[in-house]
Amino acid sequence: MSALENAKNGSSQDVLNKVQEANLSEYGLCAQPLFDRLMAAKEESAEEQKELGVVAALNNADTDHALLAVLKEQPEQVMEGISIAAYALETEKKSLQIPETEIELLESLKETAEKYGVELVSGIVNVRAVKGSAVLHIVTVKNLADLFDGCYEDGVYVSVNGAELQKVAVDKKIAELIDKDDVKALYFGYEYHTPEAAELTVGEAGITNGVIRVLTSKDCIVQECQKELFASRKTSCGKCVFCREGLIQLDHMQKEITEGRGKAEFIDLTKEIGEAMCYSTPCSMGQVSAKAALSATELFAKEYEEHIKKKNCPAGACTSFVNIYIDPSLCNGCGECMDVCPKDCIEGKAKYIHMIDDFDCTKCGKCMEVCEEDAIVQTTGKLPKLPNRLTKVGKFRKR
Repeated sequence: MSALENAKNGSSQDVLNKVQEANLSEYGLCAQPLFDRLMAAKEESAEEQKELGVVAALNNADTDHALLAVLKEQPEQVMEGISIAAYALETEKKSLQIPETEIELLESLKETAEKYGVELVSGIVNVRAVKGSAVLHIVTVKNLADLFDGCYEDGVYVSVNGAELQKVAVDKKIAELIDKDDVKALYFGYEYHTPEAAELTVGEAGITNGVIRVLTSKDCIVQECQKELFASRKTSCGKCVFCREGLIQLDHMQKEITEGRGKAEFIDLTKEIGEAMCYSTPCSMGQVSAKAALSATELFAKEYEEHIKKKNCPAGACTSFVNIYIDPSLCNGCGECMDVCPKDCIEGKAKYIHMIDDFDCTKCGKCMEVCEEDAIVQTTGKLPKLPNRLTKVGKFRKR
């Protein structure tokens, strides 16, 4: 028998009782006993005078979509879990929210969703529109199906640096899952952490979106933070002022810092805006997306100071602080670098020392890859004396 058939062998109250006895919890950011969450939905439905329903989705703040692997691998179990929750609440209103960018996934689920009477909706959850419904994490409904299938096991889903999602025991330490060499920072639970956080267990760490990212000395904290904020901006519905404007400003300040235009007051402004977002927005997008910037500026203040005051990226990742030049003593005028430059910003001809136009150079590094003489150098320091016009190989003299 299927999980749904097992659930329907009893009454809706029997289902609720089993959920309560099993102490099953809501997954993700809104962790609480699932029984309490279902009961709260019934109360809200009555208070708001809205039809009771079940909505399954990722947390709105989840821009990595790592936990969608659960749905992709076991769509039938997810649909059964939604249906079991609906049976427990005695409603036929069931929906599954799919991130807007996951077009192929939505198409692939249509047949299964129709089989279980589940409506597929594209986009993040509109928390105002779904009042009166039980909003459950996709992993929660999968766990609910496993419970009635007799195979539920407690655990935390984790993907390290984009690798395959795996379910691990709650008492497993992060240090056991990662390569501990050259760890500068860890990113999980929508926040940045110092390397010492690797000693936390996955149960303690609050890895609510399934993501653990390891940053090394070659990764720039400011740059990585800006990527997280930009991803949140793209996902946000933009209807809430604090979330919309807050993300725009936080993203802008991080970008300015990586491009060498950072100001000291950006740090205090980040704290002010970020904290306001955490307490003044109605859904998880606004409530936790600012935590990346808040944790980065607090825990890695020295790296921000290097960018803002010293105009230097310690990781060498921010191209605005990097210069690329052709060493006139090593260049043999072969022309290989000119052929691969996507911006045509290298000037030269056969047997003449080549020169890079700094204004157009994007620092992509393709010229460095093809230079057999290792004549093309990347540096964050002061440039040496270079030719200002085409000069024959071996004829340039520093003065």
